[in-house]
Amino acid sequence: MKLRISDPLALLPYQTGVIFRSTSGNKVKDDPGTWLNTQQRSVELGTPVPIVFGLFVDNVGTDDDYGGVFVSPPATKIRYDLNTTTNQVTTKLTMVLSEGYVPQPQVRDVYQRTCRRGIMVWAYNKLAGPYFQAGNYTTGSGGGVTVIFPSYAGSDAGTYEDMTTLYYTNQFAANDDTWQNQVHVFVRQGMHVTKLAGGGVGPSNNMVDLAYYLIQKTSRVPSLLIDSAAMSVAAWFTEVNGFTWDGILDEPANLEDWMREMAGFFLLRVSEKNGKKGFRPLLPITLATYQIATGSVSWKFGFTEEHLVPDGFQIEYIPLTERKPICAQMMWRQQPPNDIGFVRSTEVRIDGEALEGPYEQYDMTQFCTREDHAVKVGAYQVARRKYVTHSLRIRVKPDSYNTLLVLGDIVRVQLRRENEPGVVSFHDYLYEIEKINKTQTGVVEFDLMHFPIDSLGRSILALYVAGAEGTGYMYDLGRNEYSCDDPDNVDDDTPVTPTDPGDGNNPDTPDTDVDLPQPGTDVNNPPDDAPVFTPGSAVGGGPGGTTGIAPSGSPTGNNPADPFDTDTPGGGGTIGGIPVDRPLLPGDEITYTPPCCPAEVLLYAIDYDTGERLQEAPVAIGTAIVGDCEVRFELLNEYLFDTATAFEFTHRCVDPSSPDGYGPELTGASSPQLKGPVSCPAAPVPGRGGSFTAQQNFLTEHNNGRDWKYYIWGYVSSLPGAPGVINYVRYTNEIPWGITNITTFFESTATWGYTVKTSEWDDLTSWPANPPGDC
Repeated sequence: MKLRISDPLALLPYQTGVIFRSTSGNKVKDDPGTWLNTQQRSVELGTPVPIVFGLFVDNVGTDDDYGGVFVSPPATKIRYDLNTTTNQVTTKLTMVLSEGYVPQPQVRDVYQRTCRRGIMVWAYNKLAGPYFQAGNYTTGSGGGVTVIFPSYAGSDAGTYEDMTTLYYTNQFAANDDTWQNQVHVFVRQGMHVTKLAGGGVGPSNNMVDLAYYLIQKTSRVPSLLIDSAAMSVAAWFTEVNGFTWDGILDEPANLEDWMREMAGFFLLRVSEKNGKKGFRPLLPITLATYQIATGSVSWKFGFTEEHLVPDGFQIEYIPLTERKPICAQMMWRQQPPNDIGFVRSTEVRIDGEALEGPYEQYDMTQFCTREDHAVKVGAYQVARRKYVTHSLRIRVKPDSYNTLLVLGDIVRVQLRRENEPGVVSFHDYLYEIEKINKTQTGVVEFDLMHFPIDSLGRSILALYVAGAEGTGYMYDLGRNEYSCDDPDNVDDDTPVTPTDPGDGNNPDTPDTDVDLPQPGTDVNNPPDDAPVFTPGSAVGGGPGGTTGIAPSGSPTGNNPADPFDTDTPGGGGTIGGIPVDRPLLPGDEITYTPPCCPAEVLLYAIDYDTGERLQEAPVAIGTAIVGDCEVRFELLNEYLFDTATAFEFTHRCVDPSSPDGYGPELTGASSPQLKGPVSCPAAPVPGRGGSFTAQQNFLTEHNNGRDWKYYIWGYVSSLPGAPGVINYVRYTNEIPWGITNITTFFESTATWGYTVKTSEWDDLTSWPANPPGDC
């Protein structure tokens, strides 16, 4: 298993003064970049504020320096001054460097065309530098030379909230027409963001940090629906494996599309778990280190024939033409320190294959500044093309995997095949979940992609990627210092001067915000000739209004009845099986039919008089299915509902969009008052037992037909008034007298009483010395 990596150098773009900056996707755009010696750009109305994101890493003593962003900031206003005596031109301009807070660049990192020169001032949240009036001005005496300035030089309008700005000024000699050229800045530390790997706030080159910032900034996804744990794992994965993002976002883009496009270049996928959005790695990882795992792969769940519904298996093989070995041309950006970056092209192929192509180009120049990063992405692409052979769609019955499995999980599918009598084989592969679809009937569809492993159970793709490394060769720029550099600027690594607190403020301008006033008409007392809108009334009704079309009988006035106007299916369930002439007994079967089917049915014990639920959580008693919507529940333990005087049923209808396939709990129906509530007849005055018949009549009189246990206790005559030895007997419908010596018991008791209980304590030996009772 080998990769072949080469680096053909067809062209060094820096030799022609070109930089690549706005490329993305799988192809290089027609316009690869901007020329260093072009005219200064200006801010165009409607264009987004650029986001400069990245972090330059200077590995001292090595050639492995990477990161940082070379940007060409647009100007918001410019001033040109021509001195006709000396024919010198002085320029002053303010530029928007980035959205957010970007630390001060170093003096040596600011260029005007290809030269380090000029004076710079930095600011955040305001306009940088001393104030100047934009426009074109001429001073001095003498004929001088003719200079054609731009007709529009910007204005003082606008605010700079949450922006980093830069002021630049320089003086140009007579006949030097470079006064109009673009200013460039090499940004070593990009915009400050929350750092998910390691914590804190500061500059970052982690793509997951950038995505997290964009999600929060756009408010497209509520904070509660961001999978913070998954985002943290993804951030650590990219951090540990050296996948970095150093670039500029200056073009409008759909956030969801951008996240999905970027994820593949960082060996991630966009996933959702329990409705929360996040990233997760495309390859198995070791959670302790976040490194790509090269050991045997474990799977989350195994599917067999027992899980599949009829016709629930569909396989599609990838055509051989699409599995032909390729050479991946990976384009990335070498970023030397203190200078302009240039494009590199690295070819990645499996050793001995695709020597003459075909070629597929992957452009990562917008953000990738590490050769190893580009090579590992290329290794994933060439290995995936060769070893992933098919995709699978299975349709399975709903089960615990409704909430267990998410996109990106690895599952095993093992299906028995018998192509000939007595000859058994198996379709047995690992797959990666690409899509999950929950249907109205409760059936779950999984779209699966083949996940290739070797004979030791290791991920083949992970082995290729983990073993892929670049050549490590960094090209020299091949140029000497230009004579146009200001010697004082070339090696000046001090930060650009911040704006003086008293400078940078535009003169006061009128407030241009518009606050909409509240309506002046009293909405509760409209004019007599104004029709009144009342929800549910006929169209056109109201004082002074006209009578519209005759009402249709719909609760919404003239509109026809709309089924979506009805309430969510709650109530209306049917209860059966509760006896009306006796109490509930063990073995009784209660039924409930919910108004929707399929549905999950739940049961509460309640107090009939108050409606109070006597349980914090309901008892799940079954699932109503299509074709048999009646749920049956056998009462096995009467003591569970000993204090209940009624039952309440609720249900959850099928909702394919929810994690477990069911919607919210809805009110169903309550039962009538149950027979035989616990009653406590007044106990007789303690004394001698009296006759056996008298005691039997007393117990029979208070037996209400329910299977109560009557425990009779007493003190023996030898120990009157003291606990002594306590005897117990019980009385039930089935066994009128639980012991045969009851006559002897009553005759020998000095004091007696009784306790009414159910079968909570069937074992009389476990009763306490003074048994609690209802009486």
